[in-house]
Amino acid sequence: MPMLVKTVKIGIHKEVHAVKQQAILATQALYNQTIAFYIEFFVGHIAVLDAKKEARRKNGTPYERSWTNQELLTFAEMHTLDTKAHPHPLQPLIENLPSVRTMPVSLRRAAINHAIGKVKSWYSLLKLWEATDRKKRPPQLGQPNEPITFYADMVEYPDVADVDLEVQRQVRHDFIAVKLFYEGKWQLVPLPVTFHRQAQDALTKSQAESVRIYEATIKARKAPKEAWTDAERAAVRPREWCAMSLALYAKRDKQYPGGLRFAFHVPFEKWVDAPQKAKEQFAADPGMSVVTVDLGVNRLAVMGAFRSDKLTATKFIHGGKVNHHRHQLLNVIANKRSQSGRLQANAQDNVELWGKVRHIDENAARQVARQIVDFALAHEAKVIVLEYLRRYRPPKERMSRSGRKNHKRAYWLRGQIMKWVRDLAFREGILTVERNPAYTSQMCPHCHTQGNRTGPHFACQNPSHLYHADADFVGMMNLYRKWNGSFVYPRKKNRADEPKPVQAYA
Repeated sequence: MPMLVKTVKIGIHKEVHAVKQQAILATQALYNQTIAFYIEFFVGHIAVLDAKKEARRKNGTPYERSWTNQELLTFAEMHTLDTKAHPHPLQPLIENLPSVRTMPVSLRRAAINHAIGKVKSWYSLLKLWEATDRKKRPPQLGQPNEPITFYADMVEYPDVADVDLEVQRQVRHDFIAVKLFYEGKWQLVPLPVTFHRQAQDALTKSQAESVRIYEATIKARKAPKEAWTDAERAAVRPREWCAMSLALYAKRDKQYPGGLRFAFHVPFEKWVDAPQKAKEQFAADPGMSVVTVDLGVNRLAVMGAFRSDKLTATKFIHGGKVNHHRHQLLNVIANKRSQSGRLQANAQDNVELWGKVRHIDENAARQVARQIVDFALAHEAKVIVLEYLRRYRPPKERMSRSGRKNHKRAYWLRGQIMKWVRDLAFREGILTVERNPAYTSQMCPHCHTQGNRTGPHFACQNPSHLYHADADFVGMMNLYRKWNGSFVYPRKKNRADEPKPVQAYA
């Protein structure tokens, strides 16, 4: 039962007060100073990462394990914070950072967890570098520049369930209160945010799911050493998207006051049932609903829904406008390059234009993937069949330089679409499989005879079966034939059956 994670971005209003902006920056600086302190602490006690502890499995057999993150956090707090049990810590945090004395415990622990993750990653790369090639530069531990992570006790969400009844209203302005170092002390500071419809729906479902998880946890409350059953663990896992600890990001933007744009990134988690393997699903129900997708250039996707070997629905997604717009931008880039002369080494040219090209491809990939998954959900399909993409091969016909780049990026777009389809389909419990695309747009899906493809048009060569169709549509039909194993490859001529050539004698 895997866990899925997605992130919803909630923007902070650009007119946020300057004093609150300074509080955000001061809190972030203090948070990163704490992370840097604990990074230095763990580097000084690096042997802890190699230390082992004795443990026992469920059957009672002993084994050795590394320290968990919770044990490392306890070790760090014991040697850096003065308590009644440890009044004289080895490396006191307060002496190095006096302003951290009143920092909330959850924020300090978030900084420790950040430091543990960074040091673990650096140490594993360092051991790999020592064991393999020392000629390269060793991995470095840089200065942290992390967003502020707020745990549940440092955040107060508004009641998003009480949504305005205006149908036309798509945006809601409200406040999210977080604990910041404001006016010399830690206190909840309300920050104006803009709730879009996706954020409203996600937070509304998250609040209801949190209440359900709390009630299930109270109902299944266990003693400290009492084991949990699988059913009890499944009951307290989020079945809907449930909000986790959010982070506050600051990004440079000249259009915002102070040159900074602030936003909350709220991660949501959900546990889903992993889809069964393709062979198991096909063996259990050969006539199950399946969606096949043929990806192209001028037609980004041709989808077909099949049930019991019958085509029930089709959908075409045209991409001529995307292809044309990208080609125009690449022409502009090529013209500017020809005017500027030789390009500088290690310097990116036409940054804004290349950014537009990337945004066009990324936006098209996400929208097409979303439509493919929605099409599969509408027809209750549990499998999406895609074509296996091979290495890019440049076209044989003559093209301009920008035309060749456009052709290559159009091919790369297929890979982006497939990546997003896999991600979105897995969230819905749908399996994605790939099939070899060889001859899919050259074989007749009805009489299994090889035909002629001229551009987007397909014509069957069987004289008794005059079949003409769109080549992408034929490819989509044959992908389903490859899914159920009824696809027939073209028969190769047997040279032994051919008449031998007449020999000429001098």
